Order: sequence, then C-alpha cells, then structure tokens
Amino acid sequence: MALSDQLMDLAGRTKRLEAAAAAAHAQNMATMTEQREQLRSKTAEAKVQAQAWWTETTSKIEKQRAELQAKREQRMQQQTVESAKFYAEASDAFAASLNALAAFASEAAAEATVEAGIARAEADQTKTEATVAS
Repeated sequence: MALSDQLMDLAGRTKRLEAAAAAAHAQNMATMTEQREQLRSKTAEAKVQAQAWWTETTSKIEKQRAELQAKREQRMQQQTVESAKFYAEASDAFAASLNALAAFASEAAAEATVEAGIARAEADQTKTEATVAS
C-alpha cells in the first residue's frame, strides 16, 4: 500500500472519528438538556406540592389554635380549677403536636437541601464530563 493511500485511509478514519465524537457530544447534550428539563419539572411539582402542604398545614394549625383560644376563653369565664387543668393539658398536647410538626418540617427541609446539593453536584459532574469528552 502506498504512502498516499495510507494517508487517505488515515484521513478517512479521522473524519469518521470526528463525526462520531460530534454525534456523541450532540447526543450527550440532548440527554442532559432533557434531564435538566425533567428535573426542573419535578422541582416545580415538588414546590407546588410543598406549598399546598404548607398552606393546608398552617390552616389546620390556625384552626386548632383558634379552637383552643375559644375553649380557653370559655373556660376562663367558668373560673373553675377543672377547666383550667383541662386547658393546660390541651395546651401541652397542642405544644407537643407543634413540636413534632416543627421537627418534621426541619427534617423535610434538610432532606430537600441535601437533594438539591446532590442534584447540583451531579449536574456539575455531568457538565464537566461533557466538556472533557468534547
């Protein structure tokens, strides 16, 4: 095989490799774009769900607080030791419920923060890998 034939063959293989690399890069970019859009969609859905949950939860808490306040006012008018004791127990139970809710909300926020950090790290790694591959 002549040197010119070998050079032509090498040039052809180089073009095929360049074309394959460009195609792989384009496919990777399309995949990453699709994954990014999916993550944005999931994040938006989770945000809407979290806001709805928070609105519902705060509404329930406010309703309970208003009910307890009304009960408290009624019992204060009665001025009996038994009613004061009952209100104290109900307030303790309500405070325990609020503490449990606060703990849950704190854990949920921590999980969301960790998930966001992982997603950012994965996105950065994917971007770095795509840059290195190209």
